[in-house]
Amino acid sequence: MYSRPTMTSHFFLTAMVLGILLNSAGNNANAEEKKPLKDEAYWIVPTHIQLSPLMVPVAGRRTAPVTIYLEAANKKYVGNICNNVPRIRDAIYQELSRNPVPVVQQKLVLKDIPHRIKGPMNAAIGGRQIKEVFVVSGAVKMEGGGISRLPFARINGCQSIRQAEAARMKAKAKEKAQ
Repeated sequence: MYSRPTMTSHFFLTAMVLGILLNSAGNNANAEEKKPLKDEAYWIVPTHIQLSPLMVPVAGRRTAPVTIYLEAANKKYVGNICNNVPRIRDAIYQELSRNPVPVVQQKLVLKDIPHRIKGPMNAAIGGRQIKEVFVVSGAVKMEGGGISRLPFARINGCQSIRQAEAARMKAKAKEKAQ
């Protein structure tokens, strides 16, 4: 005899279908994350570097989180920039401590901040190695966000750049050994 489906059976069926769909989507994401060592695009050194979020001084004796992206003038400077991140952060703090970030209607005014901090950052690392500075209000997850999913995106934090470089060197050493 046929019985009418209950609300719990609809819920169970919907949950099961969603679980299957999410599991297959997760497997595709994992497959995309594991890049083959032979893929040349994986070894391209990015020119944009994301610094971890900073709590910077703002008007009114407060602090607010910002995320800073640096564009290297040349790919060969990326390593030096990554090695000098503490000096770069110190230069940012010194500049913004002298003249804090202005606030208008409870929003940070970041328009002139890149121009103000680019000079001290370049001076801290010894030369014009930083071509452009981008400042975003709020703490942006490292190597995340919508921009990192675009096919041309090469924005990384220094840790992932170092890991990719170490993997590249290891792969080269393995090829020479064979």
